[in-house]
Amino acid sequence: MNSPLEIRKVILGVVMAIVWMCIFIFLKDSIVIDWAGDGSNLTSLKLVLGVIGLLVVFCYHLFVNASPETKKLSATATLTIVWLSLILFYPFKDPANTNGGAVGFFALIGGLAVVVLWVRFFSDELVAA
Repeated sequence: MNSPLEIRKVILGVVMAIVWMCIFIFLKDSIVIDWAGDGSNLTSLKLVLGVIGLLVVFCYHLFVNASPETKKLSATATLTIVWLSLILFYPFKDPANTNGGAVGFFALIGGLAVVVLWVRFFSDELVAA
């Protein structure tokens, strides 16, 4: 028996992805954690919260008690939000940014992955539950 898609789990995954992207968009790089107390060992707060957020989002999608279709849909929606945030907010043309071309290339590949995944969900071969 196929279980139906549970929309609340997909919506929670989307909200978590939006909050995770807001960490990268709204936190400044100048906010740091001083581990030693004397300024010798500094870590960006954005990096620490980004890694923690990535672990939370990944573990949510991995361990949530849902049908496989729900997990796939939630992960696809999260990937779409991450890709759209990259396209909209990454400074590709900033002269100080030397990685703009490489990030642009991988953004194109990520866009291809997003399209392929959504085609899978919009295709007629899915059986309605």
